[in-house]
Amino acid sequence: MAVTSNQDQSRYRQAVQLFRDKSFEAALVTITDAIEHNQLLESEVINAGRLQADILLAQGEVQCALAVLNQTLGKIAQGHPAYLPVMLHRASILLRAGDIAGAARLDYSALMACSDVTLLAQAGYIYALCEQHEKALQVYRAALRLDPDQPQLLFNLASACRAMGLLDESETLYNRVIARKPQDWEAYKNRSDLRTQTPQRNNVDSLKALISSRELPMQGRVQLSFALAKELEDLGHFEESFHFLAQGCAARRAGLRYDLDKDLSVMHAIRETYDAGYFRTSGYSGEEGKGIIFILGMPRTGTTLVDRILTAASGVVSAGEPDTFARYLTEMVVSQRTSEIPDKPAFVRASGKLDFARLGQRYAEQLNARAAQRHASIIIDKNPMNFLYAGLIQRALPGARIIHLRRGAMDTCYAIYKTLFKTAYPFSYDLDELGRYYLAYRDLMAHWHRVIPGCIYDLDYEALVQNPESEARKLLEYCGLSWQDAVLDFHRNRAQGTATASAAQVRQPMYTSSIGKWRRYERQLAPLIHRLQQGQVGL
Repeated sequence: MAVTSNQDQSRYRQAVQLFRDKSFEAALVTITDAIEHNQLLESEVINAGRLQADILLAQGEVQCALAVLNQTLGKIAQGHPAYLPVMLHRASILLRAGDIAGAARLDYSALMACSDVTLLAQAGYIYALCEQHEKALQVYRAALRLDPDQPQLLFNLASACRAMGLLDESETLYNRVIARKPQDWEAYKNRSDLRTQTPQRNNVDSLKALISSRELPMQGRVQLSFALAKELEDLGHFEESFHFLAQGCAARRAGLRYDLDKDLSVMHAIRETYDAGYFRTSGYSGEEGKGIIFILGMPRTGTTLVDRILTAASGVVSAGEPDTFARYLTEMVVSQRTSEIPDKPAFVRASGKLDFARLGQRYAEQLNARAAQRHASIIIDKNPMNFLYAGLIQRALPGARIIHLRRGAMDTCYAIYKTLFKTAYPFSYDLDELGRYYLAYRDLMAHWHRVIPGCIYDLDYEALVQNPESEARKLLEYCGLSWQDAVLDFHRNRAQGTATASAAQVRQPMYTSSIGKWRRYERQLAPLIHRLQQGQVGL
């Protein structure tokens, strides 16, 4: 039984203060001693376990932190007030550790019976990060019933509706966000992306009035510029559209600390490290990765479209765009080193000595667990940046399928340039940098085809949208899937959510209107055209 003297009562508070002061070792000793010697109030026991986990996490001991939270959760009955907070605490640490399958194992029934808005909001955020968009939608709706006018809840529910294809509801919710929090600049941009704007129904005048303010913060200028560019393009005002697009890209690039040459040096190191000789003398055969499909390439090339086509087939689900392969690769490289890795090219060279069988096993365990949670036998990883690791993926997961999306160079680059990404693709806001990055990507993919011939399936976006059934049949055959007519009605599939930049577009039937769209801006895109022509790339 826990003791309750004033002296003992102070042990927990002392540990909390030490933790706040970043005296982690002293805090851990204090709280561990208090737990082991039962020197806590009854009301402090559970929080003491959570504090101990947070201290361990701050020290980089992720697995130890999870062990403590598992032990703490095991002491709590399902109906206890601390049950959901501890469960969500554990899920947040699992996410930090890259265990998305583990994080998604929330008690959904208990959450739907919960009346705590904060806990519901936290759960919705976790579900969204785990690509469980339907559950995120329902949890956010439950939270909003308790607090109908909370702008952040309205925004998050709007995002969940967008992911699930409920675009009209999403627009209504973004309007409510803007009415209650006019400085939520991202809401304006997201709203503009939901549909094709028309002369009778658009937001151009209100967006122009907002962007004309001298007091507008840089974040607002970026978001509103991209929103205006999109709406003006929809209305056919192409010169004005590109003016705002260039303004938004320049502002976004000015706010980034990014060195393109470092990325290019990484791709050069990849080609040097993983050359033809490497693949002749390394690797293993087997079926590790069977049931996993990678869709990769440059962003905005149709990766989400192919993801939607495949997930319209029975037994196939999407993991979205996880960083799982890169994360596990990084963890294993760091763990095998006894000294600090000086730079990224050195990291690449060190990665060549990895146990790729173990890397593949870890990755497959995580993805297969995510598939099992959704009662599926096949799962898709559609992180476009996996093109960097295509050869490594083939070594680690020889049973996986790798699909490379190709699209015309200028259509690809223009589509990237006009997209405002949250954090990824910092090369996308300057036309010359974008062109240089594209050339390096092209060279790396040509390298992968040379050193692992026959292991990557190239799919041309233009061929797919112009001959959907023919290309879809070949795609399913490559993936080992039998033909199902439902794949051509992918836009009707409400069971699969997506949170990518194409979330609204893939709710439409396949269309060809994006082919050649860049030609409206041939004069403005001259620096990009010049760079690609220097690299002898067809436009």
